[in-house]
Order: sequence, then structure tokens, then C-alpha cells
Amino acid sequence: MKYITCLLLSGSIFNGFTEVASALQMSALFPQNITITEDVGTFLQVPYKKTKKVNQSPSVEETRRRLAQEVSIQIANDIAYGLVVAHDKEEIRYGTRMYRKVQTAINLLRRGAGLDGASQRSGVPRSVLDQLMEWGQERPGASLYHVE
Repeated sequence: MKYITCLLLSGSIFNGFTEVASALQMSALFPQNITITEDVGTFLQVPYKKTKKVNQSPSVEETRRRLAQEVSIQIANDIAYGLVVAHDKEEIRYGTRMYRKVQTAINLLRRGAGLDGASQRSGVPRSVLDQLMEWGQERPGASLYHVE
């Protein structure tokens, strides 16, 4: 019985303490000109403005850019596999200057450069990239696309 009485008293003291503590916290959060009612369980209504509806569908230009990026990455993957085939055929050996230039072209393609731009910036003739790409397209899982 003493235990139940002690729990009841401590519970009522604790409830009083939490109400006082929450009132102190609320007064610290809000400016002095706002009055807080005794009902702590209700929240103040905050006015909001409706925002404009944002169009979520990508534009035609954005879609074209993404498609060009995907094709460019696919071409880079084909050339990378074609470089392995060229090494096996002893056309371009690992670590040579041409090998490193082709690796530069692959990196440029993966960053979105076109085939002509990657060819010019890396110093690899377009005919070499075309041959590597042709060899790379013979691998399983290669997609077919038209490159101009």
C-alpha cells in the first residue's frame, strides 16, 4: 500500500514538473506577445502559402541530353571491350602510347563528349575508334544503335 501511495504521489509531482518544464520551454520558443493557453496539447496554426505546381516531366532537351549521354557511355563500353580484343589480336598492346590515348578517349566519352570530340581531344583517329567499337559490339550484351 505504501508503494502505491508513493507511486501516485511521485506521479502527480512528476506530471506537475513536466507541465512547468514544457511551459518554460514554450515561453523560450515564442515571443512575449504570443499568449499560450493552458491547453498545451494544441498547436498554434501557422499560415502557409500555396506553392506553384512544378512540372515534373523532363523537357525534350533534357531527354535528348540523357539519351546522348547513355549512347556515349555505351560507345565507351564498346571501345573498351574492343581495346581488349585489339590487345588479343596484337594490334594495340597494353601500356603503349596508343593504348593510353584510347583510354583517354574512353574517359571523354563517359563524361559525355561525342565520338568526334573524343577523337580530336584524345588524338586517336576516328577510324581506330570505329574499328574498336565494331570489335566491341560483338560482345554479349552489347546494344545496337546508329552512330553518325
